Amino acid sequence: MAHYVPIPKDLNDIKEKFIMGFTKRQVICFGIGLVLGAPVYFLTRASIGMSGAIFAMGAVAAVAAPAILCGIYKKNGVFLEKQVKFMREYFTRPRKRYYQTTNVFRCIERHIEYNRIKKKLRDAERKG
Repeated sequence: MAHYVPIPKDLNDIKEKFIMGFTKRQVICFGIGLVLGAPVYFLTRASIGMSGAIFAMGAVAAVAAPAILCGIYKKNGVFLEKQVKFMREYFTRPRKRYYQTTNVFRCIERHIEYNRIKKKLRDAERKG
């Protein structure tokens, strides 16, 4: 009996699995989330109880969640941190953009005038 394995058309989407079916990126991001969230649970469990520690860990999840989301979220081949960067650039960019050209002939005229004045100053320096 033959087994058929579907092969994706775009081979760029295939990522090498590192540990338990996760890529290296996902493992690193989950590790950062764990490092940020777990100490809160273990440090608060004895003082405020199990449910309070879980709520505290949920509050810290606001800090740990972006690290975890950076490993998981991918849209149109772009990860979360790149999309946040693109959004920041979009919203900080000025809305009105004015079309401005550089007149090459005016630049050449200025350069010729500059050389003419420079030559006059050099000649005046030699005479004086």
